[in-house]
Amino acid sequence: MAKVLILHGWTNRRQQGHWQRHLATALRQQGHIVAYPQFPNTDHPQLDEWQDLLKAELDILNEIQDGETIVIGHSLGCINWIQGASTGLISKPVDRVLLVAPADPRMLGEVEGLKVSLVDPKVVEATHASTSNLTIIASDKDKWTPRGIQATFGEPLGLDAVIFPGTGHLSLDDGFGFWQGVINWVNDPKADLTQR
Repeated sequence: MAKVLILHGWTNRRQQGHWQRHLATALRQQGHIVAYPQFPNTDHPQLDEWQDLLKAELDILNEIQDGETIVIGHSLGCINWIQGASTGLISKPVDRVLLVAPADPRMLGEVEGLKVSLVDPKVVEATHASTSNLTIIASDKDKWTPRGIQATFGEPLGLDAVIFPGTGHLSLDDGFGFWQGVINWVNDPKADLTQR
Protein backbone atom coordinates (compact mmCIF):
# COMPACT_ATOMS: atom_id res chain seq x y z
CA MET A 1 0.00 0.00 0.00
CA ALA A 2 1.23 3.46 -0.94
CA LYS A 3 0.07 6.92 0.08
CA VAL A 4 -0.34 8.92 -3.12
CA LEU A 5 -0.89 12.67 -3.47
CA ILE A 6 -2.04 13.81 -6.91
CA LEU A 7 -1.54 17.49 -7.75
CA HIS A 8 -3.56 18.81 -10.67
CA GLY A 9 -2.70 21.82 -12.82
CA TRP A 10 -4.15 25.13 -13.93
CA THR A 11 -7.89 25.06 -14.89
CA ASN A 12 -8.15 21.35 -14.04
CA ARG A 13 -11.39 20.44 -12.28
CA ARG A 14 -10.58 16.74 -11.95
CA GLN A 15 -12.91 16.02 -14.87
CA GLN A 16 -13.86 12.59 -16.11
CA GLY A 17 -11.46 11.21 -18.66
CA HIS A 18 -8.35 12.96 -17.30
CA TRP A 19 -5.49 10.56 -16.62
CA GLN A 20 -5.20 11.83 -13.04
CA ARG A 21 -8.80 10.89 -12.32
CA HIS A 22 -8.28 7.45 -13.89
CA LEU A 23 -5.14 7.13 -11.75
CA ALA A 24 -6.95 8.03 -8.52
CA THR A 25 -9.72 5.52 -9.22
CA ALA A 26 -7.37 2.69 -10.24
CA LEU A 27 -5.09 3.16 -7.23
CA ARG A 28 -8.02 3.29 -4.80
CA GLN A 29 -9.36 0.06 -6.29
CA GLN A 30 -5.94 -1.50 -5.66
CA GLY A 31 -6.07 -0.50 -1.98
CA HIS A 32 -3.75 2.50 -2.02
CA ILE A 33 -4.51 5.65 -0.03
CA VAL A 34 -5.05 8.44 -2.56
CA ALA A 35 -5.47 12.17 -1.97
CA TYR A 36 -6.61 14.08 -5.06
CA PRO A 37 -7.60 17.53 -3.78
CA GLN A 38 -9.25 20.26 -5.83
CA PHE A 39 -7.05 23.33 -5.51
CA PRO A 40 -8.91 26.64 -5.16
CA ASN A 41 -9.43 29.25 -7.87
CA THR A 42 -8.14 26.94 -10.55
CA ASP A 43 -8.82 29.50 -13.32
CA HIS A 44 -6.94 32.25 -11.43
CA PRO A 45 -4.61 30.36 -9.11
CA GLN A 46 -2.90 32.00 -6.19
CA LEU A 47 0.06 29.90 -5.20
CA ASP A 48 -0.21 30.82 -1.52
CA GLU A 49 -3.65 29.17 -1.41
CA TRP A 50 -2.37 26.13 -3.28
CA GLN A 51 0.59 25.88 -0.91
CA ASP A 52 -1.71 25.89 2.12
CA LEU A 53 -3.72 22.96 0.75
CA LEU A 54 -0.57 21.11 -0.32
CA LYS A 55 0.78 21.33 3.23
CA ALA A 56 -2.51 20.21 4.75
CA GLU A 57 -2.73 17.14 2.48
CA LEU A 58 0.90 16.20 3.14
CA ASP A 59 0.41 16.55 6.89
CA ILE A 60 -2.57 14.19 6.76
CA LEU A 61 -0.65 11.59 4.73
CA ASN A 62 2.29 11.87 7.13
CA GLU A 63 -0.01 10.91 10.00
CA ILE A 64 -0.37 7.48 8.37
CA GLN A 65 2.68 5.48 9.40
CA ASP A 66 2.78 2.65 6.85
CA GLY A 67 3.60 2.69 3.14
CA GLU A 68 5.74 4.86 0.93
CA THR A 69 4.59 8.37 0.07
CA ILE A 70 4.37 9.23 -3.63
CA VAL A 71 3.56 12.63 -5.17
CA ILE A 72 2.44 12.94 -8.79
CA GLY A 73 2.02 16.44 -10.18
CA HIS A 74 0.92 17.72 -13.57
CA SER A 75 1.83 21.11 -15.08
CA LEU A 76 1.25 23.82 -12.45
CA GLY A 77 0.91 21.05 -9.88
CA CYS A 78 4.63 20.34 -10.45
CA ILE A 79 5.48 23.98 -9.86
CA ASN A 80 3.33 23.93 -6.73
CA TRP A 81 5.52 21.08 -5.44
CA ILE A 82 8.81 22.78 -6.38
CA GLN A 83 7.71 26.01 -4.71
CA GLY A 84 6.72 24.10 -1.57
CA ALA A 85 10.14 22.48 -1.50
CA SER A 86 12.02 25.72 -2.08
CA THR A 87 10.15 27.66 0.62
CA GLY A 88 10.59 24.98 3.28
CA LEU A 89 6.92 23.98 3.27
CA ILE A 90 7.85 20.33 2.70
CA SER A 91 9.58 19.49 5.94
CA LYS A 92 9.64 15.70 5.54
CA PRO A 93 10.94 14.23 2.27
CA VAL A 94 8.62 11.88 0.41
CA ASP A 95 9.74 8.63 -1.17
CA ARG A 96 9.01 9.43 -4.82
CA VAL A 97 7.98 12.44 -6.89
CA LEU A 98 6.84 12.30 -10.51
CA LEU A 99 6.68 15.64 -12.33
CA VAL A 100 4.47 15.20 -15.39
CA ALA A 101 4.65 17.87 -18.11
CA PRO A 102 5.82 20.59 -15.74
CA ALA A 103 5.12 24.04 -17.15
CA ASP A 104 8.02 26.42 -17.67
CA PRO A 105 7.74 28.98 -14.83
CA ARG A 106 8.48 31.70 -17.40
CA MET A 107 5.15 30.84 -19.05
CA LEU A 108 3.19 31.29 -15.80
CA GLY A 109 3.30 35.05 -15.32
CA GLU A 110 -0.44 35.22 -14.56
CA VAL A 111 -0.09 32.95 -11.53
CA GLU A 112 -0.08 35.10 -8.43
CA GLY A 113 2.59 34.30 -5.84
CA LEU A 114 4.83 32.22 -8.11
CA LYS A 115 8.41 32.18 -6.78
CA VAL A 116 10.10 29.35 -8.68
CA SER A 117 13.37 29.93 -10.53
CA LEU A 118 15.30 26.88 -11.62
CA VAL A 119 18.43 28.97 -12.16
CA ASP A 120 18.60 29.36 -8.37
CA PRO A 121 20.77 26.55 -6.95
CA LYS A 122 18.85 26.70 -3.67
CA VAL A 123 15.62 25.83 -5.51
CA VAL A 124 17.33 22.91 -7.23
CA GLU A 125 18.83 21.67 -3.96
CA ALA A 126 15.50 21.96 -2.14
CA THR A 127 13.64 20.13 -4.91
CA HIS A 128 16.02 17.18 -4.63
CA ALA A 129 15.85 17.30 -0.83
CA SER A 130 12.04 16.98 -0.99
CA THR A 131 12.23 13.36 -2.18
CA SER A 132 14.42 10.28 -2.36
CA ASN A 133 13.55 9.76 -6.03
CA LEU A 134 12.67 12.50 -8.55
CA THR A 135 11.42 11.65 -12.05
CA ILE A 136 10.35 13.98 -14.86
CA ILE A 137 8.29 12.94 -17.86
CA ALA A 138 6.98 15.13 -20.67
CA SER A 139 6.33 15.22 -24.37
CA ASP A 140 8.75 16.41 -27.01
CA LYS A 141 5.91 18.63 -28.28
CA ASP A 142 4.54 20.61 -25.33
CA LYS A 143 3.57 24.26 -25.79
CA TRP A 144 4.17 24.86 -22.07
CA THR A 145 7.89 24.03 -22.43
CA PRO A 146 8.85 25.79 -25.68
CA ARG A 147 12.59 25.34 -24.95
CA GLY A 148 12.06 21.60 -24.38
CA ILE A 149 11.70 19.60 -21.19
CA GLN A 150 15.38 18.69 -20.94
CA ALA A 151 16.60 22.29 -21.27
CA THR A 152 13.88 23.68 -19.00
CA PHE A 153 13.85 21.10 -16.20
CA GLY A 154 16.19 18.18 -16.88
CA GLU A 155 19.44 20.11 -17.13
CA PRO A 156 18.79 22.52 -14.23
CA LEU A 157 17.81 19.59 -12.00
CA GLY A 158 20.62 17.35 -13.24
CA LEU A 159 18.24 14.66 -14.53
CA ASP A 160 17.43 12.97 -17.80
CA ALA A 161 13.76 13.56 -18.47
CA VAL A 162 11.68 10.67 -19.75
CA ILE A 163 10.32 11.68 -23.16
CA PHE A 164 6.77 10.64 -24.06
CA PRO A 165 6.78 11.32 -27.82
CA GLY A 166 4.00 13.34 -29.42
CA THR A 167 1.70 13.60 -26.40
CA GLY A 168 1.48 17.40 -26.13
CA HIS A 169 0.86 18.60 -22.58
CA LEU A 170 -0.45 15.19 -21.48
CA SER A 171 -3.90 16.74 -21.09
CA LEU A 172 -7.42 16.03 -22.25
CA ASP A 173 -7.12 18.96 -24.66
CA ASP A 174 -4.35 16.98 -26.36
CA GLY A 175 -6.47 13.82 -26.44
CA PHE A 176 -4.52 12.26 -23.59
CA GLY A 177 -6.71 10.24 -21.22
CA PHE A 178 -6.15 6.81 -19.70
CA TRP A 179 -2.47 6.15 -18.93
CA GLN A 180 -1.50 2.65 -17.83
CA GLY A 181 2.18 3.50 -17.41
CA VAL A 182 1.64 5.85 -14.48
CA ILE A 183 -0.57 3.32 -12.69
CA ASN A 184 2.15 0.71 -13.14
CA TRP A 185 4.83 3.17 -11.97
CA VAL A 186 3.14 3.66 -8.61
CA ASN A 187 3.37 -0.10 -8.05
CA ASP A 188 6.86 -0.44 -9.56
CA PRO A 189 9.24 2.52 -10.01
CA LYS A 190 10.98 0.61 -12.82
CA ALA A 191 7.79 0.37 -14.91
CA ASP A 192 7.66 1.86 -18.39
CA LEU A 193 5.98 5.23 -17.91
CA THR A 194 5.33 5.59 -21.63
CA GLN A 195 2.92 2.64 -21.78
CA ARG A 196 -0.56 3.73 -22.88
